[in-house]
Amino acid sequence: MAEQAGSGIEPPVEPRVRRALGLLDRFAPAIGARWATELWCTPPAVDASLRMPPGVPPSEPVEAHWSGHRIAGEAWGDGPAVYLVHGWGGCRAHLGVFVKPLVAAGHRVIAFDLPSHNDSDPGELAPGRTTIVECAEAVRAFVGEHGPARAIVAHSLGAKAAALAVARGADIERLVFLAPMGDFSWYLDIFADRHGFGPRTLGGVRRRLDRRLKMPLFDTDIVRVAATLDAAPPLLVIHDPDDPDSPYGMSEELVGVWPGSTLLTTRGLGRLAHYRILRHRPAIDAGVDFVGRAAPCVAPAN
Repeated sequence: MAEQAGSGIEPPVEPRVRRALGLLDRFAPAIGARWATELWCTPPAVDASLRMPPGVPPSEPVEAHWSGHRIAGEAWGDGPAVYLVHGWGGCRAHLGVFVKPLVAAGHRVIAFDLPSHNDSDPGELAPGRTTIVECAEAVRAFVGEHGPARAIVAHSLGAKAAALAVARGADIERLVFLAPMGDFSWYLDIFADRHGFGPRTLGGVRRRLDRRLKMPLFDTDIVRVAATLDAAPPLLVIHDPDDPDSPYGMSEELVGVWPGSTLLTTRGLGRLAHYRILRHRPAIDAGVDFVGRAAPCVAPAN
């Protein structure tokens, strides 16, 4: 069944929604496309009780702004900045296991919530909705306000947002992508299947998203973004072939077109690989090692 696609973390689509979108696909696809576009731009609700893992030291609150929209975050340590970027429907605590080892390596670690997620404000859309372009602008805003990124460590859609931020001029030295989101064409097909509508509505959704983003949706895919970069920062991709939510083959394709990239394959994380990779010690250690230790500050000679 369509509702069983992926890891099954997302709740199934209500039957009445599937029935309604199916009927609209037959008799009023333009109306169905308008509704489906809003559903596409609505991330799942974040568990507000989720906190940083045990042992993470107290943080200081930080924030950034773009076009008057506030993005909430927190920071630890001193040194070159490393930013943690969560995925769709996630929150900054999802990458919390990276905080202690990166601070120990001499970095200032900054984690924040993407627009319409957890503590952050919405962007141009209604509350509870956002787009990949808004997420990329949030990344760019944080790097612009809090200093160049020694690295960004990003998961899923956060990886797509980080890549697009690089293409839009964000100062980022290197990137670590954990289970990066693949091509939107794949997700749109699954989205249509889960919600019970067909090609007529799907074509309308694509056109509406292109207009909303002010660019073709598929041009935000990481493989296409890579082709636009004059100087791509070094990239480590960490992914598990078991991941049903983000195809491993797309990571293989990505490292084939991104200069200076490496693919680290984890094994055996199972149906929840997309999320277990965020607690997988070899993946965490590899990401921290790739970021590297901060260079010691040398006091100027008198």
